[in-house]
Amino acid sequence: MKFISQKDNPLPLKESKLGELTTDRVFDVLTNIRAENVWLANFSSENTRDAYKRAVGSFIATVGVETPEELYSTSQVHVIAWRTAMENRGLSQASIANKLSALSSLFRHLMDTGLVAQNPVSAVKRPKTGNAGIGAGKSPSLTRKQVRAMLDAPDTDKLQGLRDRALLHIYFYTGARCSEPGRLKVKDVRFDREYTVLDFTIKGNKRNTVAIHPECVRAIRDYLDVAGHGIESDAFLFQPVKGASTGQPMHRVQFYRLFDKYARAAGLPTGVYPHVARATMITEAYEAGVQGEDIQRTVGHASITTTEGYNHTSKKHRQSASLKMGY
Repeated sequence: MKFISQKDNPLPLKESKLGELTTDRVFDVLTNIRAENVWLANFSSENTRDAYKRAVGSFIATVGVETPEELYSTSQVHVIAWRTAMENRGLSQASIANKLSALSSLFRHLMDTGLVAQNPVSAVKRPKTGNAGIGAGKSPSLTRKQVRAMLDAPDTDKLQGLRDRALLHIYFYTGARCSEPGRLKVKDVRFDREYTVLDFTIKGNKRNTVAIHPECVRAIRDYLDVAGHGIESDAFLFQPVKGASTGQPMHRVQFYRLFDKYARAAGLPTGVYPHVARATMITEAYEAGVQGEDIQRTVGHASITTTEGYNHTSKKHRQSASLKMGY
């Protein structure tokens, strides 16, 4: 590990050190941290575990940590050097803040287990990522015409097309996070009085029940009528249609690829992924006059501020006080 004194300038440190400390070696270091697996096990979300592991791996590669003992000797200056390297690479403020939070989480755990005396991240200034106004979120949203083009893109003469159309409908009509449809089982599609609902397992291993639009219901029914596992209550709703993995849940990487495929088929630019559907759903709900608290419950946000950050509607802009001025 390249130990840096308080007088040293951390600017030259960049993540190009990944070339010296390979990705495999980074995760060897992580594996040898005695408390690391316990720390990651605290997070129920696979996405969170993956993101936090990548963040700590980035830190290890950037500052050249070779052993767990060197990690335990991390100082505030090393963290600042890592933050500067991320800034030089052009990472967004939100990404930098998230990575710093991940490293801080690890060191809090190491403190709790008595492996370190203090958290070197706690005194490092983090980028401000608060909601900067309507539409401040980094995920863009689509127009209704663009969404319709994607929903109509799958070939519904084939099972895969029926499956993919149902999946796209769930994303655009519920604003689900990327991995959430992959956890759905057949029994999670059910009736509640006159409504068809989906019982999602969401972030934090919580349950979120969402009543879904009739068009979304039809897409799911059309798929299950052909798929053959519609009467198997414990079967995963979305499965590969062929191969050895049939019967297993689809992976979130497959969802990303699927989304990109149909975005291209609809003539949309690259970079349209499931989170874009989440931003689009929230924006359209605001445009339709749905109350923010109702949107928050539907998409499973813990805070209304988070929900508002996804809203790209121009309706609030039309209420700008500046537009009412006449000097």
